[in-house]
Amino acid sequence: MNRPTAVFAISASVLVLLGFWQPAWVGAGALAAAVNGSNIVFGGLLLALLTPLIKGRWHMLLAPGSRLGASAAVWLLPMLLPVLFTLAWLYPWFAVEGSGFRGVWLSPWFFVLRTVLYAGIALILQRWAPRRCGPGLILYALAASLAAVDWLMSLQSGFASSIFGLLLTARHLLEGLAFAGLCVLCWNLVPLPAPQCQVLRGLLVSALAFWAYVHFMQYLIIWSVNLEHESQWYRVREVGAWGVVSAVLVAGQLACLLALASPWGGRPRVLVWGCVAILLLGTLESIWLGLPAVFPEFSLAAGVVALLCQGVYGLGLWTWWRWQWQRRRHET
Repeated sequence: MNRPTAVFAISASVLVLLGFWQPAWVGAGALAAAVNGSNIVFGGLLLALLTPLIKGRWHMLLAPGSRLGASAAVWLLPMLLPVLFTLAWLYPWFAVEGSGFRGVWLSPWFFVLRTVLYAGIALILQRWAPRRCGPGLILYALAASLAAVDWLMSLQSGFASSIFGLLLTARHLLEGLAFAGLCVLCWNLVPLPAPQCQVLRGLLVSALAFWAYVHFMQYLIIWSVNLEHESQWYRVREVGAWGVVSAVLVAGQLACLLALASPWGGRPRVLVWGCVAILLLGTLESIWLGLPAVFPEFSLAAGVVALLCQGVYGLGLWTWWRWQWQRRRHET
């Protein structure tokens, strides 16, 4: 057993044992880590379905990384298993008896069934690209939006946002581009030509601007309506330690946007660090979206467990992607 495998096995065992003692910690941390991993998977699927429909130099630039990111679709359901086992500690609707459509939709068995369905759809979309891109994009939009509502928006009782699915789609696009860019910048055998660097830079800047726009629109709409049960979603995230996390997330994304939009943004080194920063901020955003609903009062222990989950999931996915990349290089 090599060192990364041993570290992964030990860390995963610690999380399993910890889950019997504090299921809410492990469940919330696993949810954040699974959302972070699924962002790259769905981002890869989105690019794999989108690029064949639009002519341009970006197709060959993004194709290797998008296929690699989408290849982890097989791990979506395993990543979410800890969440399914800890539903009672995470979601306020778990023990509430509802009626009508809402009662059926917000029921544990249907939540589990939908989660399995989303993972199955991801596998189907991976096989459809690039042959059935049109229907695949429609299916992606439905699955990604509903998964965002189920996994994250329903964590807080009473909160509703009509653009919450679009908010996660913006993150999918951003992380898909960053992951694909890192693949071609770091794992390619030849340096990326300057015109291709400019194409990647423009795509990243556009995706960052789109992410900022969607977040601002949700913030503006919720505060303009000023309903207590909806604005509470932001009130929790603007005070104490969660307020610091919010400030770091906004400042970090703005710094990435300014750096990539600067005259030096097209340089390979700036692009590499920009892609790395985007992926790291995606890790922080997945924690920011999920944990405050479960722990309104910041819990240092829960935060540490969430970071441990991110590390375990990240190590597992990195091992998978590295193996996939090496296998494809040997085949070609």
